[in-house]
Amino acid sequence: MRSCLALACLLAVVACAEPEANPYPETDSLAAVWGAAIHPGDVFVLVPGTGATGYLATPIEALAGDHPLVDVHALPSVASDAIVFEQAIGAAHLAGISDDEIQSGGVTFTLWGCGFQRLTGFDYVSFEGLRVPIQITGGQNAVANGTIFGNLLNYSKASVTADAIDLAQRTQTWLAANPATAPRNVIFASHSYGGAVAEYLAYERPAITTAAGPLMDGPVVASTPLTIGAGVPGFLLGYTFPGPGLRGRAQNWIYEIDRPDDPVHAMNPSGNSDGHNYDIMLGADFIGAYGVTTEELTCKGTPGPCAARH
Repeated sequence: MRSCLALACLLAVVACAEPEANPYPETDSLAAVWGAAIHPGDVFVLVPGTGATGYLATPIEALAGDHPLVDVHALPSVASDAIVFEQAIGAAHLAGISDDEIQSGGVTFTLWGCGFQRLTGFDYVSFEGLRVPIQITGGQNAVANGTIFGNLLNYSKASVTADAIDLAQRTQTWLAANPATAPRNVIFASHSYGGAVAEYLAYERPAITTAAGPLMDGPVVASTPLTIGAGVPGFLLGYTFPGPGLRGRAQNWIYEIDRPDDPVHAMNPSGNSDGHNYDIMLGADFIGAYGVTTEELTCKGTPGPCAARH
């Protein structure tokens, strides 16, 4: 699992940032959200964060073929950054989407921001053994190369704005190239800095629409009822996020999940970096996606939260 503790160095720079008001009141119960937001035919947009090029694009593009099989059990670097895949699959499960529908394209999974150069898609074999088709929309987020420490000044409002615009535009391009025969929802599943990008797109939709144009699905504005963010930094240079919980209006929910032992969200330099992992493993067994299909915590495969380092 990537080292996340260097992000705490941002504290000295942004400690004086004024929190922005939360424009959304708390809303419907989470239990009601899954089925209302996710249906057969819908599209998930997966948005990973720091180091996504090294953890995902580079090892996957090293595999042979134009549409390789990416088995999370066989590729440790992919396993360490598989959170958005498992989060989206878990959300689909909760909405009643069957394994067969997930594997056959009954819902579509697209991937943004990793810096892929060669591939346009691959099949992802999940921790529970599902073979899930993934379509790559392109793009490379501002911190996709390197570590948190090497990207400290890139965790900024300027970066997240540019990335949210690119995410919207590339999603728009994909929707236009893959027209639907019936209305569909677009659901964002994100982690870490990727969570910041996806949440910024949700919270600042009017400004992003002004810059990128409306997100269209055929002749109508695309329905984007749910954004899921895990391990989202509490703030960036110049921007503060409301924090964990379910927020939004009906059909415009933002669900942020933050482990209580996540050093990135808490900006905790004494934290254990495995607290930033939302794929909950007990030994080699996958328990679920934290905050989606399980509330259990493990740390490096053992039960319980990650203890602070001293």
